[in-house]
Amino acid sequence: MATPRPFHYTQCGLDDVWLANGWRVEETEYGSGFAIENADRLHRAIARTIAAGPRPLRGQDARFLRVMLELSQADLARLLGVDRATVIRWEKARKRPLSRVQDIALRTLYAARADQGALPGVAQGLRAESARPRGPGYRRPGYRPRYRHVFQARRRAWRERKVA
Repeated sequence: MATPRPFHYTQCGLDDVWLANGWRVEETEYGSGFAIENADRLHRAIARTIAAGPRPLRGQDARFLRVMLELSQADLARLLGVDRATVIRWEKARKRPLSRVQDIALRTLYAARADQGALPGVAQGLRAESARPRGPGYRRPGYRPRYRHVFQARRRAWRERKVA
């Protein structure tokens, strides 16, 4: 049996998530649909990858982490010490990176409240970022235009598959 093509999983609200396996097409009374095995575990794996990853958080990443924390925009704003309108602006500007301080605050909040296993990755990313030389014209690393997070289901767990 042939391996299915990777599935572009935009239904999670992120534009850079692909599934190598763990999904299937199903026929329903409303037409074709898809089913994902262990979707809750997949979403936790996605959130951990975002929180511990080296790339700057974007508005869509902030929204995904907020939803995973089960917080309203107002609750997240209160916890981070910003206005609700600020959180709304982050989420509307889906591809624009958050400021460095907001990025660190949101990653740390996620790691502390939802996934303490992500804390070492967050700390490692902060150390790597602070070790980079800065000077005139310095820009934080951003997303490559065609960057993908590819996740693979293995024995009831989801892991990010490293892509060259």
